[in-house]
Amino acid sequence: MDFFAAQDDARRKTRWLIVLFVLAILSLVVLTNLFIMLFAEYSTDYYVQGHTPTTFWERFDWERFFWIGLGVTAVILLGSFIRTLSLRGGGRVVAEMMGARLVSGNPRDPLERRLLNVVEEMAIASGTPVPQVYVMDQEEGINAFAAGFGTGDAVIAVTRGTLEKLNRAELQGVVAHEFSHIVNGDMRLNIRLIGILFGILMVALIGRLLLRWGAIASHSRSRDSNGGVPLVVLGLGLLVLGYVGVFFGNLIKASVSRQREYLADASAVQFTREPQGIAGALKKIGGDAQGSLIRHPDAEELSHTYFSEGIHYLFGLNGLFATHPPLEKRILRVDPGWDGEFIVPRPVSPAEVEREEEKRHRLPLEGLAAGGVVLTSVLDSMERGSTPDVANLEQAERLLHAIPAELEEVAHEPHGARALVYALVLDREHGVLAQQLEHLRRHADTGVAELTERYLEPVQRLAPELRMTLVDLAMPALRQLSPAQYRLFRGNLATLVKMDGRITAFEWALQKIVLHNLEMEFEGKKPPLGRLGRYPPLRREIETMLGYLAHHTHESRMEALHAFQAGAEVLELEGLQMPPGEELTPDSLEQSLDRLAHLKPLLKPKLLKACAACVASDGRITALERELLRAFSALLDCPLPPLPAEAV
Repeated sequence: MDFFAAQDDARRKTRWLIVLFVLAILSLVVLTNLFIMLFAEYSTDYYVQGHTPTTFWERFDWERFFWIGLGVTAVILLGSFIRTLSLRGGGRVVAEMMGARLVSGNPRDPLERRLLNVVEEMAIASGTPVPQVYVMDQEEGINAFAAGFGTGDAVIAVTRGTLEKLNRAELQGVVAHEFSHIVNGDMRLNIRLIGILFGILMVALIGRLLLRWGAIASHSRSRDSNGGVPLVVLGLGLLVLGYVGVFFGNLIKASVSRQREYLADASAVQFTREPQGIAGALKKIGGDAQGSLIRHPDAEELSHTYFSEGIHYLFGLNGLFATHPPLEKRILRVDPGWDGEFIVPRPVSPAEVEREEEKRHRLPLEGLAAGGVVLTSVLDSMERGSTPDVANLEQAERLLHAIPAELEEVAHEPHGARALVYALVLDREHGVLAQQLEHLRRHADTGVAELTERYLEPVQRLAPELRMTLVDLAMPALRQLSPAQYRLFRGNLATLVKMDGRITAFEWALQKIVLHNLEMEFEGKKPPLGRLGRYPPLRREIETMLGYLAHHTHESRMEALHAFQAGAEVLELEGLQMPPGEELTPDSLEQSLDRLAHLKPLLKPKLLKACAACVASDGRITALERELLRAFSALLDCPLPPLPAEAV
């Protein structure tokens, strides 16, 4: 499945969604306007002039209509803005809103350890940062959701029932489904939906408030006075209109969400190549007494984000407001031979989980290049933007199993994660190394410098193919830093890199990958929307990007020119010229990538294909070249599955 095409389709649906919501809001504004004007006219006695009654339309005032409409619109937009602003922390805020608990460090619970393993495998296989993982301990149903504005602040949350009732293959299917929402760009729209619907709800909330005030006023005055009645009438009218708006808003939300669930199911099957995994999870939802029900008070607000229907509506309205297709239809799409029988789940014991994980023995590092992957197939896959598949998943498992256990364990802790990143950029030249370590002793948080020295040797022994995998493992722990710790970490990293007087291509790539994702968490930076639909206006930026790659990954000028031309041929842009080496600086590259990030999603895979063709013009892709490609993919917001160590 082409998930970049899916992103483009998601954006088209988003535009239609915006049109529908604008129409709904305009209708709400017009109806609210008319109601308020009617109320203002007929709640007074000046609609009768002398003895001649005048109709409402004869007294209709366009200026008054405009100002009332402006006020109603302002209320809706303000409510939407406030609600969206409350979620600006991204996925973490959404998970905490649902009462979910962060699974951090190295959990002793085998069920949680299995969950982290699955999420890490999926993240590395899809080329996205490892998201933080949450568990909803109070929820016994089988359900999950992904939330965030982008890959850098994404989280995956699962219910306790999901952990206890699903085997590994079924859990993998659920997690793969949620990763589809991450890479297809669904999460950002989901948060916007929450904000827009709350804005519409503001009209009803104001109506409810006025209704309450009117009732209090009516009871507090004498029986002969009806001073509270106008407020009651006004409040009741706004309450009805507001909930009518919410009604139609939820209908729009449900219809869009149902189509995206089919896409996510199909992506999960292609990702894992194991349709019985996600099918088994859906069958167990159908056979479980708790189903996929979410009992949290705010469950309805997030109903469109869940793996399966989390809300049961009264009066037979499930079919109308359902944000997910019926279970039977979803199961038949991934398992056409299904006999119609659901599965009654039984609890999965921790001992079973431990045995299951032990079977996934450590694979040797030599297996990283296995499979004889042909370079052209890798590049074609990148251009198609296909959903990561089982080959990517197996490659991710090999990478993870090749990480030394001591480094894997320390990467899951905030102190250890910082130490490992510092160790990756420390110089091998003794004089510079001494200065760097002294800087950390003086300026790093307590204990981080000692951990950096302790793990320096294992990190430097690490195979080049595993360096970015170690960074991936460290990302969730780095996102747990406080704002002050983040600022200190960022400053220390920049200082360590500059201490030897130069910034290598690896140091640049590592900095960009780490900081790009942390900036979403700590600085509120969001991925660009992607509105540029053509390459030619960005010709200079493309020349800089390909030129930097060719210049920094090939020894001679002749080899670099050959590599540049190989990349240029992929884009089919005539007249591309490689800039002089002195112009190919990290600053010029960053500026170029910032501009290129505004390309539409369907254009980015071909851009990455051109980069890969550039570095692989000699028939192989080195560790450094893969690291640069990963950095480019991160800055372009275009996930790149792990490439093989050799491509021939």
